[in-house]
Amino acid sequence: MFPRKYKKLSSFKRFILKLLNVYALDKETLNLVNPNYKNYGNNVFKINKETIVLSRGVLKLDRKIKSLDIFYRYAPNNLMWNSSARWKRIIPNITKRDLILTSLNSLKKSILKFSKDNKLKITVNLISDSSDKNFNDYINKLLNNDSFSIKFVDSKIMGNRGSYVECCDQAENSEDLIFFIEDDYIFEENCIEEMIITFSRLSTIFKEDVFLCPCDYPFFYDSSYKTSLYIGNKYKWRTVEETLLTFMMSKKLYDKYKEKIRLVGEKENYPFEKPLHEIYKTNPCLSPVNSLSYHISRGQPATTEDWIKLWNNNQIKFES
Repeated sequence: MFPRKYKKLSSFKRFILKLLNVYALDKETLNLVNPNYKNYGNNVFKINKETIVLSRGVLKLDRKIKSLDIFYRYAPNNLMWNSSARWKRIIPNITKRDLILTSLNSLKKSILKFSKDNKLKITVNLISDSSDKNFNDYINKLLNNDSFSIKFVDSKIMGNRGSYVECCDQAENSEDLIFFIEDDYIFEENCIEEMIITFSRLSTIFKEDVFLCPCDYPFFYDSSYKTSLYIGNKYKWRTVEETLLTFMMSKKLYDKYKEKIRLVGEKENYPFEKPLHEIYKTNPCLSPVNSLSYHISRGQPATTEDWIKLWNNNQIKFES
């Protein structure tokens, strides 16, 4: 290869940029000319301020994030491994309570990682489908911390659809970001951080709020719909036209599409999530490449990632 000569930026120019609080990229070295924070060749994100993607430059974030409401619906009395063969999970010999605690443990770690460097009002709303005080106390002890608040809500109607509608009812009181979560997912530690950063960044780029799904589902690769790739924080994100019922939106989107969002639980649909898929045809929905969370269902939850290691690092067995 030909040797490359780097043109050193003059100290005077650096001084002027610093004085004017202007950020720029040195085209030769790809280092920030005037950073207010340490940079080691990584993309930089300042919540509600800007993103600096080295390959794309500075993007001022017009879409500010006010708060995050997580609606986690759980049914601890559902059968798991000993249920009918059709519903046996890929991880054998676990109870539904083990799965819920492992899921919540991974979610807690992900929230705490984001909260370590960022201040944002976060509430985990636990929507119970026929839980009991003993198990709820166990969850409360697991999640208790100073970085986010916890709220327990009993679903007025039992069953999958009933708890989903309860999430919708509770979301009426949300201020900004809404994250619906089912109780059979585990989360990478950087999931919450990546999703919040990406929501703010892509909503700024699209000039409208977007839906986000944290999973790179294998079934995405069975469809031939058109897709596009966008840069989030550390992940690429692709537009998709279908998700399951673990997804992020804003209160603005919820209000705009309330009828269809609620229809998932208020009417029998095939597939279950069909009303959401109709929304995604007109409003952008994106999922990460690779996955930020894994659906511990009947089949392989991911295509390439080491999800078993993540499970083992978060596994908790319920002891009554």
